[in-house]
Amino acid sequence: MSMKKTLLISALAAAISTSVIGVASAATTQVTAPASFNVMVNDASITIRSIQSNGATLVSLRDLGSATGALFVVNVKAGVTAYFQGHAIELHADSKAATVDGQPVELEQAVANVNGSYYISAADFVGLFSVDAEQDDAGQIWIDSVQRIHADSIAWINANQLLASSLTEEGRIDYIVDAKTGAFKQVLSSDTASELTVSPDGTKAAYTNEDGSVNVIDLTSPTFASKQVSADSNIKPELVWSADGSAIYFLQGDKGTVIQKLNVADGTIAKVLDDKVDYKANLSVSKDGTKFYYTVTKPGAVTAPDKPVDQDDVAIDNTGTEPQVYFFDASVKDAAPVKLTTSTDDKIFVGAAEDGSKAFFVSITDGQPSSLVSVAKDKTVAKVIGDKDVLAATVAGDKIYALTDAGDKTTLSSVDAATGAVSAIGNLEGNVTEVVAAPNAPVAVIVDDQTFVVQDGGLTRITK
Repeated sequence: MSMKKTLLISALAAAISTSVIGVASAATTQVTAPASFNVMVNDASITIRSIQSNGATLVSLRDLGSATGALFVVNVKAGVTAYFQGHAIELHADSKAATVDGQPVELEQAVANVNGSYYISAADFVGLFSVDAEQDDAGQIWIDSVQRIHADSIAWINANQLLASSLTEEGRIDYIVDAKTGAFKQVLSSDTASELTVSPDGTKAAYTNEDGSVNVIDLTSPTFASKQVSADSNIKPELVWSADGSAIYFLQGDKGTVIQKLNVADGTIAKVLDDKVDYKANLSVSKDGTKFYYTVTKPGAVTAPDKPVDQDDVAIDNTGTEPQVYFFDASVKDAAPVKLTTSTDDKIFVGAAEDGSKAFFVSITDGQPSSLVSVAKDKTVAKVIGDKDVLAATVAGDKIYALTDAGDKTTLSSVDAATGAVSAIGNLEGNVTEVVAAPNAPVAVIVDDQTFVVQDGGLTRITK
């Protein structure tokens, strides 16, 4: 059970106990008369009944269940079945045994039947119905039963929607998720498609199949129609949309050796760069489509190449395998890629400025705080955030959003990509691992594996 649910149970039980004791003082009886109090369920004020049974606080199953969206049917076994978000929950009076979708579940407290109404402990209700809630500073209990998906990765589509991907045993399912309510629609389910890449205008998403073909989904279509735009069979480990959505740039080959440009309208492919250098990654393209940033990571060298690599005496020399940032200007005739960095720190590539003037990465060195660093196309390197431990960052148009360590909290900040000016947005609690942003869209953060959107002066949870 999550910490949030545990806290909810304690707060709900305390609130109920106070309400019941205040209304019914017959502490000597085993079951008190029902007392009422208000709970906020999905942003609506709901009155529910509660009782004290043998010292335990129980709530009305029908009151709280109906408020969260459950449907109830009295069954022939003198029990009741609740149907909630695709699940069937069966309970019986005076029993600590329940079933969820036919599987037995042990309850903490026996269900009580008072004048034909079932009462259940707060802990058991939360566990059986898997709802989330919290208590605000004023003591008000807020219960949230909106059905949400779990997202393993997210990306903004537009200011109101995100693309969320959930990994399954069979592959991956992609959804469009409402950024305010968490409501979702399935876009694609596949065991062969690559990660979806959303176009800058949010109307399309591209992916490759295992045969190398490129497909584009119309995100505005009611059926999310998909169209193959290239049958080219080369491996394409990365796809990057052009700013106007007319082309898709990609790295070609299992080693990402070549940079290619695919015309979405007619499927033609044009070579951008083939310098025979392998292991390119993190391709970033300027708004005008002429300037390219990427990283190159050399593999380690086997010190005894004449022996099988699975032998114990075979060593790997990792000297010089740190990722380095490269720049290529396709507008310059006969231009060659420029190696912008040579440092031995580990580098997590963040992205590049829209005008192609510089790129950004998080520099990681053992024993030192990680820093946000910029490197210009003339090789000028500057620390953008150097006084705090940078945990993650992302580029969104002319802004960079960064997460930095603030002790028991995490600070979310915005950075002007042109000037480097840093502005703190706020401090976040919990295990904050990622920030996701896009031009003209809110900022989303991943906290405790859940997606929250920064809006209206607070955080709105949209995935579970």
